[in-house]
Amino acid sequence: MDDDIRIGLERTSPALMEAYSAFGLERAAQGPAALEWTFGLPAAPCPAFCVARREDRIIGLSANIAARIKLGEAEGIAFQAVDSFVSEEARGKRLFSRLAQGFADAASAAGADVAWGFPNANAAPAWFGGLGWKNFGQVPFLVRPLNASFFLKKARLPGSFRLARGAKVAHVSPREFGPETDALWARFSAPIGCAVIRDAAALNHRIFAAPQAPEYRISMFGEGEARALVISRIVERHGARIAYVLEAMGGAALGPLMRSELHHLAREGAEVALAWCFGWSPNYRAYRGAGFLPLPERFRPVEINFGGRALSARGTPAEVRENWYLSYLDSDGV
Repeated sequence: MDDDIRIGLERTSPALMEAYSAFGLERAAQGPAALEWTFGLPAAPCPAFCVARREDRIIGLSANIAARIKLGEAEGIAFQAVDSFVSEEARGKRLFSRLAQGFADAASAAGADVAWGFPNANAAPAWFGGLGWKNFGQVPFLVRPLNASFFLKKARLPGSFRLARGAKVAHVSPREFGPETDALWARFSAPIGCAVIRDAAALNHRIFAAPQAPEYRISMFGEGEARALVISRIVERHGARIAYVLEAMGGAALGPLMRSELHHLAREGAEVALAWCFGWSPNYRAYRGAGFLPLPERFRPVEINFGGRALSARGTPAEVRENWYLSYLDSDGV
């Protein structure tokens, strides 16, 4: 180890923003306000960045998003590892692992319960090796074609026609999540062993405070225990117009609402809808009923692995794959 490399925890700052730009990390394009929105959760027990400096220059970082997490009947704090970088001058010194382990140790000491995330193919060996994360395999992709153009373009053929049909329901588009969302999440999450919390406070921050807030479509339908919520966003990516279903949860109204939303997304020009959902999740049957199918790993454009580790005794439910609930709301890139 180099004695001239100092490693410590830091909060968002102009220096970190400069490092993001210098390292060429995608998040730099979002600007300082987005960096603060992503990493500045007031309830976080410690700063979000583990930073390596040499002569006051940032030469490496490990960035982590704090969130409240459901752990059985308890609530804890989880940190999702999202951005890691080591400058060329510091490579070959195990700095990546030192930064990640340094953050995990500090977060655990500060009272955090879980470290988790979605390592890509290059990073997976480090996270699932020396850093002790449980490897849960690739994320549970589901796919629903919305327009024949998605297949015709791949075959280099012209033409298009919509593949999604569903009766339109009289949904509402809330401008703020409130008590009805708290009640919906409480009912929906009752059988879930481990998940980032999606109550009104969490969704107001994740959706309405986001830099891309105008691009989200939020629809609620149904009353009482039947109430359902679907959140989506259309993005041009991977050579297609993709509708990401970020969240779909609720009671008996979820099936009709999801089919209605897919019809709307198809009318808006989306060619395919993607979602994340495990087969044991309470909304899996609604996805399948709306025409979603598991996307085989060989057809996926990128490899996104999933895993994590407990930082406290309270966090042990996070080390069992079948306890987890995931959706695209857990992705920091949509």
